[in-house]
Amino acid sequence: MATGVLFFICSICFFLMALIAVFNPTRVNVTANLWVGLFYVSAGCMTLNPAINSFGLQSRFAFLTAVDELGYLAMMPALYLAIVQFTTPASKFSAKAYLHLLPVTLFAIIHIAALSKHNFLTIQQAEIVFILFKTGIRCQLLIYWILAYRRIINHQKHIRLIIADVEPVSLNWLKYLLLVLGGMLLLFFVTSIFNISVNAIVPCIYLAGSLGILYYSLAQKEIYPYQPEELQSISEIFIEIEEKTKTAKQRFANEEATQLRARLEYLMTTEKLYLDPELNLPQLAQRMPVSVNDLSFLLNDIIGLNFFQFINAYRVEEAKQLMLSEQYMHLNLLGIAYNAGFNSKTTFNTAFKKETGSSPSQFLKNQKGARQQVSSAV
Repeated sequence: MATGVLFFICSICFFLMALIAVFNPTRVNVTANLWVGLFYVSAGCMTLNPAINSFGLQSRFAFLTAVDELGYLAMMPALYLAIVQFTTPASKFSAKAYLHLLPVTLFAIIHIAALSKHNFLTIQQAEIVFILFKTGIRCQLLIYWILAYRRIINHQKHIRLIIADVEPVSLNWLKYLLLVLGGMLLLFFVTSIFNISVNAIVPCIYLAGSLGILYYSLAQKEIYPYQPEELQSISEIFIEIEEKTKTAKQRFANEEATQLRARLEYLMTTEKLYLDPELNLPQLAQRMPVSVNDLSFLLNDIIGLNFFQFINAYRVEEAKQLMLSEQYMHLNLLGIAYNAGFNSKTTFNTAFKKETGSSPSQFLKNQKGARQQVSSAV
């Protein structure tokens, strides 16, 4: 009975979270949060049926006897489609997305038919169909998990082509969620094979994980806050990288490339555009001025660095100069990072170690040690 109460509470919470996600007060990532809402509905269905069975009410609610299977069939497609919306520039809702819900729709039709007087399947045929669907659920969960995780990894690679501070839009929270779901899938398979009961654990894990999803999905800033023409260019860059269809010939002549590199170096060394923590590829392209595609080609194919590497290399050099300057000795490392153009301590530490081979604190310690040696020698 206690487990049934826990499942019922979890189910109610999931349905409430679905309402919050759908009517997102921030009105950011609206379509993505609609799919997150469906994810919560699916989780609510998965926990509702065990609660009904625990209370012995399955005979009164016969139409809900397979609602947990419906939840399993809809959960991972909904999460995958949410991730697609989060990670696709200029992503618009497409009717093709409904094709991902075809299995759950077919299952619902067969289940309703089985409960009605107009069942078009014999008992034996219905049993075979339900066995096939149960097997399909396990395969579907695994396939969509792989697709979703791959999508996140590709997204984290792509955003380095257009921004230098990736932490706010890296969607690491979704990556960690997928890892947790992967562990739960493993638990699901193991308990199914060895017939192990973990009923008291599963709803708690579902609820804790879903509360985390709700918080981060609502707090997530817009991934691609750019103009339509910029979004189109960014999409083309991503497709080119993903399909590895780099342009075989130069986008511009060698002389023009040299001029563009000189112009870019001027903007970095003289105007120090890298000090702007919000600087991104479209903004830098406007200052050049060249198209977003041309600047991407200049950075990736001619200079050999993506936007993240290029901008943060200048910021690291700026941070090193600030560390060596007596004028900024009163600042801690976070203050140094902000003054150098970084907007995240994590990005600062990662970029600094990549460029120098040591952490900022170790670099500063080495510099202080060198100064003391010089002072002692004098």
